[in-house]
Amino acid sequence: MSAILFTVPNTSTNSRRSNIQEGRYKLSAVEHPHSIRQIENDLSSLRGLLATLVLLTTLGGCSQDPVELRMHSLAHGVADANTLQHIFEQKSRLRIVPASGNSPLSGLDLLARGEVDLALVENCAPFQPGVRAVLPIYTSVLHLLVRDDVDFSDPAQPLRDKTIFIHNGSPAGKAFLRIVASKQGLQEGEYRVISDLDADKTDIIIYFGPINMRNPSWYVPGYTLYSLDYDHAETAMSSRAVGYLMPQMQPKVIPAYTYDLPGNDKDIHTVAVDVLLATHKEVSVNVIYELTSTLLQQKPRFTAVAPAIFAGVREDFDPLSLNFPLHEGARRYLARDEPSTLERYAETINLLVYLVFLLLTGGIALTRWHAHRKKDRIDAFYSKVFAIRTRAMSEPSDPLLLELQQLEQEAFESLIAEKLAADESFRIFIELLTRATAELERAEPIEKPS
Repeated sequence: MSAILFTVPNTSTNSRRSNIQEGRYKLSAVEHPHSIRQIENDLSSLRGLLATLVLLTTLGGCSQDPVELRMHSLAHGVADANTLQHIFEQKSRLRIVPASGNSPLSGLDLLARGEVDLALVENCAPFQPGVRAVLPIYTSVLHLLVRDDVDFSDPAQPLRDKTIFIHNGSPAGKAFLRIVASKQGLQEGEYRVISDLDADKTDIIIYFGPINMRNPSWYVPGYTLYSLDYDHAETAMSSRAVGYLMPQMQPKVIPAYTYDLPGNDKDIHTVAVDVLLATHKEVSVNVIYELTSTLLQQKPRFTAVAPAIFAGVREDFDPLSLNFPLHEGARRYLARDEPSTLERYAETINLLVYLVFLLLTGGIALTRWHAHRKKDRIDAFYSKVFAIRTRAMSEPSDPLLLELQQLEQEAFESLIAEKLAADESFRIFIELLTRATAELERAEPIEKPS
């Protein structure tokens, strides 16, 4: 971070403190208004300086120190780990390092134990508490190899007494084998699963991995790629049927001549499952946010290194289709462009504000109209009092006093019925009524002409 220089005015804090100590500032706005303004200016400068220092301290705390993430080894050996690491170091503060030791546990188990921070996990793997998904990275496709001299004399149960090897102990491979064996009515003891490949004794090889014609290291000479379709009655299973029984596995076709291998002279119908980049929930939200951002924004660079893996990285996937909850850091990145709650409900809020304004305006208008009606009523009482005072010059007082009493009673009845308001107009009416009554009481009797 580049250095920032601050220039403090000559009227420094020390000089101000010295002036205060010497009594040169008097806290009287009348005696020294200029001194008061000068102190306020100095305090404002100090506040600005302190705010800037706090900002620098905050920025210093957000340093670009590298963050190390331990990753379970990248399967299939299709990517140069050093090249991938270089991309991460160049475009982010993340350092992806291989997990130490050769643990017999799977990447999923290591994640659940917290012994690694990242691992590639097949989406059909069983749920483990604490494991979180980041992104689907690539599609892992079933490559089913059958030894050329294998005997499928029992087409209804071709797996009976067969020896089967599953590459990398793949959970997808195990799930696929369970589905097919169950369909054929076989129990685990009626076929054998071995942990080490023996080409002379292994009848079937199950390999889940990306379609990568440049590196078919999984292939063993003497075996043929088989298709899960109805052309091979001995399989007793179709790719669509597997997809129904295991929703995470979807039908997939390896086009003819993708591989220069036996069996791929025609389309191979098979199944595929997404492989997820997974982490555990204790990894920082900000770190996973940056990891997700780097993978998506630098996809062209990663694809150039390992197209079989990173070509399928995308952000338009359905999180509900994953076997593991999405990590909060990945969720925040994927939702970065979504409108906020205020933006989503902007039209509704505008309508509500308009309705409230309309109601307020209507209420104010109704209140004014009601007040105006009350004012018109009190004006009628004014007119009646003035009329009585005019008649007092030619009529006897007693009947007029009675009329004033009746008028007073009528006014108070209207006030009780809320037809009149007890406001300044009503007070004026009472004063006018009192004055007219006093005038009539003082008036001399009018003599009748003889």
